[in-house]
Amino acid sequence: MKKILFFLLLALFAQAASAQYSAVRINALAMATGTLNAGIDVTVSGKWSVDVSGYWNPISTDNLRMKVLGAVVGVRRWRFEPHVGLFWGLHSALAQYRVGNGRKRYNGWTVGIGSSIGYSWLLARRWNFSVEGGLALHYMDDTRWNPRSSPTEDIHLRHCRRLVLAPAKLEASFSYMF
Repeated sequence: MKKILFFLLLALFAQAASAQYSAVRINALAMATGTLNAGIDVTVSGKWSVDVSGYWNPISTDNLRMKVLGAVVGVRRWRFEPHVGLFWGLHSALAQYRVGNGRKRYNGWTVGIGSSIGYSWLLARRWNFSVEGGLALHYMDDTRWNPRSSPTEDIHLRHCRRLVLAPAKLEASFSYMF
């Protein structure tokens, strides 16, 4: 948490020295799954920006559980200028999760590092739309179990640690620049 605050303060101080825009964004794809999210992208030089995003999903029912709390911190390298056109990025992610359905549940945490590529379109003077996709290598540490075992069975807990190469960023976001 201290590192996230440090990066956020660093980005805000860098913004004070720059005449470029900062952007606050909402990921529409994450919102479609019920995940509350917000991010800030702050320009730190002519072609570089720092990106900080947070995600929280509180959904928990008997048959579906999607409790996720996560943060992503990264840098973006823009092709021409920040917040317009093609960009690529490097990011790191940290998340705690409790997900599953009626047959299998997972409770644990993950940390990962990856890269992404995207494109941003300027819709109006202060609004833009961007898409981004990427891959990351994640270390996952979780416990798996069957929530609906019969009364005569013991609950079988299985602790797993693994490395997973998986899609990490899938974003279609609207941004307001200031």
